Amino acid sequence: MSNWDRLDKVIQYLGLNVNSFAKEIGLSRAERLYQIKKGNYAISKNLASIIVGRFPDINEAWLLTGEGEMLTSSDGFAKIPLYNISLDQFHSDLSQLPVTDELEIPILAGSDFAFVNHGDSMEPEIDHGSVVFVKHVDKEAVIFGDIYLIVSDRMTIVRFIRDYDPHTWNLVPKNTRDFDAILINKDDVVALYKVKGVLSMISM
Repeated sequence: MSNWDRLDKVIQYLGLNVNSFAKEIGLSRAERLYQIKKGNYAISKNLASIIVGRFPDINEAWLLTGEGEMLTSSDGFAKIPLYNISLDQFHSDLSQLPVTDELEIPILAGSDFAFVNHGDSMEPEIDHGSVVFVKHVDKEAVIFGDIYLIVSDRMTIVRFIRDYDPHTWNLVPKNTRDFDAILINKDDVVALYKVKGVLSMISM
């Protein structure tokens, strides 16, 4: 597996693209990563340290050499904490929230946590009662048109994020018949989580 193959596997695991991954690890531009893709450079020790510093579940030795497993956890994936509370009770300090359960779902192992969705503003993408898996991202790494959990002092909400102006996001529901879009100042967002997957509750 080449340097780029390993780096691309990490980026895919995190649910990002090259540009948003560059922003996540503090690079102003993604050119350094594209040079690795072209085969001009290898993954340096410094770059690997930066990546592992931001994403500690990535195995630094594997990133540099390809030896071992991509993730540091021995079983290949970590347990994902599940919070079963309404978004009104949610806040950015996760240590203060009661964990209902811990989930083991390999395909969503890059998630920071999961929560049970209450409400129908994002139906049919996210039904009421679905379990939503999310990963913390930097505000500068937003991919417009994707779904996020947005936490601010006045609300916690799941919406599509669309660009409005340099300082404002347009938070758009899927269910536009019953819910309106909301404008929010980016500076008011205290935490942001990208939705990585949704597990619907299906009764047989």
